[in-house]
Amino acid sequence: MTSTRGATTPAEPTAGGSRDVLALLRSRGALFQSDLLARSRRLPSEVESALWDLVAAGLVTSDGFQALRSLMASRSPQIRRRRSQSSRRLLRFAGPPEGRWSLLDSPDEELAPDEVAEEAAGQLLARYGLIFRDLLAREHLDVPWREVLRVLRRQEAQGLVRGGRFVSGYYGEQYALPGAVEALRRTRKQERTGEVVRLNAVDPLNLVGILTPGPRLPAVPTNAVIYRDGLVVATEEGGRTVIRAEGGVEALRAARPQSVVGRRRAVVA
Repeated sequence: MTSTRGATTPAEPTAGGSRDVLALLRSRGALFQSDLLARSRRLPSEVESALWDLVAAGLVTSDGFQALRSLMASRSPQIRRRRSQSSRRLLRFAGPPEGRWSLLDSPDEELAPDEVAEEAAGQLLARYGLIFRDLLAREHLDVPWREVLRVLRRQEAQGLVRGGRFVSGYYGEQYALPGAVEALRRTRKQERTGEVVRLNAVDPLNLVGILTPGPRLPAVPTNAVIYRDGLVVATEEGGRTVIRAEGGVEALRAARPQSVVGRRRAVVA
């Protein structure tokens, strides 16, 4: 959070449901959404909007993914219909329908710039395994890349990371975790099996147009990337299918039912 937000403190709401929900969480501690509804005496839609605003501002969090899933489901008509049709099954297998919401703690003291850069470097290495500047085109960090580089150089000297030329065609320094380097070596020796993976475009691994030729794929939930043996062969963009490499049509059929493939308009990039 610090590496993304920097020294900026999020502004607290001064009116409306967001202010009331924040005041309740501050005075009562962690609460279920049903408790927030009862104590705030506001409409469910007002509490949901307030939680969305507070989560987006980085002021509140939940104790599990179920609370966030419930909040997302309340915004999607399709999910609402499916949830109402199978509510008994969801309650039986998915566990409690909601989680508790609470204030997101702020650090007691401001971290030094070097500490923030170290946190950012660790976060990026944990996410990608291997990092260089061009790879981070979608990242929004408050820490300059030069500060992250300084941390990585120090960690290389300590034997914590490895520096080298792991990905060809890109300038600048590259660093990787030792385990990621070994995984790359094993991958190069593996035989291709035709494995197909469909990935939502909001995933950090959506590196279309960054590590691969062609235009970028916007990181929105309605888009998707289709990989075959680790290569991008097709994308789903704005209700249409774009074939980006040979075998894209076959990969699409393997990635989802034929009926869905037939309803989309295919375009060869």
